[in-house]
Amino acid sequence: MAITDLGFWVAGADPGVFIVHIKRHMLVPVVHVNDCTMTGSSPKLIAAYKGKLHKWYALMDLRPVSWLLGIQVTHDHKMQAILLSQEAYIKTIITRFTLADAKPYSTPMVPSASYSKDDSPASANDAAQMRKVLYCKAIGSLMYALVTTQPDIMFTVSALLQFLENLGEAHWQAVKRVFHYLAGMHNVMLTYRGEQEDLHRYTDTDGAFQDHC
Repeated sequence: MAITDLGFWVAGADPGVFIVHIKRHMLVPVVHVNDCTMTGSSPKLIAAYKGKLHKWYALMDLRPVSWLLGIQVTHDHKMQAILLSQEAYIKTIITRFTLADAKPYSTPMVPSASYSKDDSPASANDAAQMRKVLYCKAIGSLMYALVTTQPDIMFTVSALLQFLENLGEAHWQAVKRVFHYLAGMHNVMLTYRGEQEDLHRYTDTDGAFQDHC
């Protein structure tokens, strides 16, 4: 593979991320199928390695990244920040599930709600009806949003992910609520800044809030 032949090594956290150290500088190309973006501490080295890669593959240089895998990338030089948005993607999936006129909710999940297998269908007829619901596709659409720009829906989607094989009406209504929440959050951007700030973490300490199926 050309990129490893140029001295890059695969990052342990992601097989699509490569790293190379050149004296005091570092280059990081990120590859997904036929899309690639590169960052690093030296613009000259970035340009040089683009040229080296171009000798192996015919590359189209789109200059500073503005869109990547459906994610809008905004560079705020004054704030020294990179902002990521999936506004277009979120509007698309809301429309796909006929929720374009959805009233925005302030939370992705009803406060104190708990979902379990007790919410699953009680009869074979009810189960057959629920199998017609596009639950798996809805969860899959939400998962792409949560792993890129919407980590705030992670707990809710993780809880509802348990019921792919035996979903009930309560689970489907809970999924639709997540779309309602995103309807009011679609233009909020995930912001990365160079400043170091304190990280606050919250957890359900008793471990018993959400039942498991």
